[in-house]
Amino acid sequence: MSNDSSGEEEEPETEIIFEARRDSSSEEPPMSEWSSLTTKSEENLKKKQYEQGLYDPGSGEICAAYVAQSDSTVLRHPYYNYPSISDPGIISALFGPLPIKNYPSDGQEYYLAICKTTNQCPVRIFHRNLINTHINLSYYGVNPNGVRSMAMALENNTFVTHFDLTDNWLNDDACFHLGQMLGNNSTLTSLNLCGCRIGLSGMSRICEGLKNNRALRVLNVSYCQIGDQGLEQLAHAIMLLSNVCELDLSHNAISGKGCLHLAEALETQNKLKSVNLSHNNLYSFQSGICSILEHLGNNPEFEYLNLSWNSLSGEKIATSISTVFKSKLLRHVDLNNNRLCDTPIITKLIAGFAKPKKMKCFDLSYNPLTLTDAQLVIQKFQRSTIQVLNLKGVKVNQQFVDVLKTIQAKRKDVVVSHGYVQGGFKSTGPDARELVLNRIEYLGKKHKKHQVDIAVVILQLVKENVTFLVPKDFRDKLKQLGVDLDEDLVNAVQKLWPGEPMNKGAKTIALKPLADHIKRKWPDRKAPPTPPPEPEPESVAKKGNKKRK
Repeated sequence: MSNDSSGEEEEPETEIIFEARRDSSSEEPPMSEWSSLTTKSEENLKKKQYEQGLYDPGSGEICAAYVAQSDSTVLRHPYYNYPSISDPGIISALFGPLPIKNYPSDGQEYYLAICKTTNQCPVRIFHRNLINTHINLSYYGVNPNGVRSMAMALENNTFVTHFDLTDNWLNDDACFHLGQMLGNNSTLTSLNLCGCRIGLSGMSRICEGLKNNRALRVLNVSYCQIGDQGLEQLAHAIMLLSNVCELDLSHNAISGKGCLHLAEALETQNKLKSVNLSHNNLYSFQSGICSILEHLGNNPEFEYLNLSWNSLSGEKIATSISTVFKSKLLRHVDLNNNRLCDTPIITKLIAGFAKPKKMKCFDLSYNPLTLTDAQLVIQKFQRSTIQVLNLKGVKVNQQFVDVLKTIQAKRKDVVVSHGYVQGGFKSTGPDARELVLNRIEYLGKKHKKHQVDIAVVILQLVKENVTFLVPKDFRDKLKQLGVDLDEDLVNAVQKLWPGEPMNKGAKTIALKPLADHIKRKWPDRKAPPTPPPEPEPESVAKKGNKKRK
């Protein structure tokens, strides 16, 4: 029994102090059981200090220690206020357009950027003058492909007012961009395309932009080969309220057909102050040029007209030109190298000659004017205020010259040019005194071994108080010196410088007037100086003193 009792030992009793709670699932406890939401009855010291203005809670963001770590807890927690991260620009960089860079209004930086994009070499003088009023690229040899960059740089430029492209050959693409520039630019007032050979296609492209331009005042398209059709395009642009005032259309093979289109434009927009139609195909039977002249005469601000080097003639043309003189501001009329002639035509042409008070020049050079026509012009000119009258190549008479002298005596600023004077020529030969002295000079220095300066000899005679000499004595004196003058030459000297006759009426030569002429002819020649008198020997002087004693 003892063995059985020892083997069965009793287990000791264990006291449970703490037993951990085991959740049966991973579900979150209800919000009412959250420890962070349990309110304490204790008094909040920070709230009291905040009411007293002694505490600042800061940004209001909750400390990360109170934020639960699971995703669902973060989304539902009432104290969570961290915003989501905004797009730093990735979407706009991948799917949006490129940002537009704004360039200064002078266009310098923009010009360099375009040249870099189009692989064109920048023109330094153009880039430098974009901040000035004038850009002069005349005879520069500009690449037509580079005009695009220039035109784009000038579209919004507010500095340049004059752009000169004289004698730079421009293609259609360059003209297209110049037209676009004219459509957008509001500062440029003068465009010079002289000698650019743009032709009809280039003129049409420029006029597309010119229709919308209100700033351009001066346009030069001379030597551009635009013809009548090109003038038609330009006239259409002028009709659409273009403000061009000075127009140069010379050397463009324009005929009366093209002038008709310009006359139609002037019916609605008569703003032209200067027109140059020289070196074109204008004839007297064409009505277009007459219509233009009539419209220009109705413009009170018209100032300059050039119709030189055409074939204008007839009374109709003369009457049309005379209407231009109605403009009070007219300053210059050029009609040289035409076919204006005959008294009735010239009379009608200069009918209104004296009306414009500010007129400075009237040119009728190289027209087939007669002597009567020239006399009519100078008489009308006498009653006008014109300063310059050109009649080069026009034959005039002595009456014309007399009237001209009368005008020049009253008005010192008058300039009149004319051709040769018929019947007023007086031949004037060489001066006989010069010929005689040159002949004597030649004979005196004829021999190389024995040369005599006749001028010095005559000056020496005058110095010795010899005033008159008989021709025979004059010839003998020179012969003694080795100069043999013939009798005719000595007589010529006597006739040119005659002296007082001798007792028996013998003719003499006046040496003093002859010496004066020699001094004027050869001012560097002078008579040799007179040597001082030689002193007397001492022996002779002593003998003379003894005899006196």
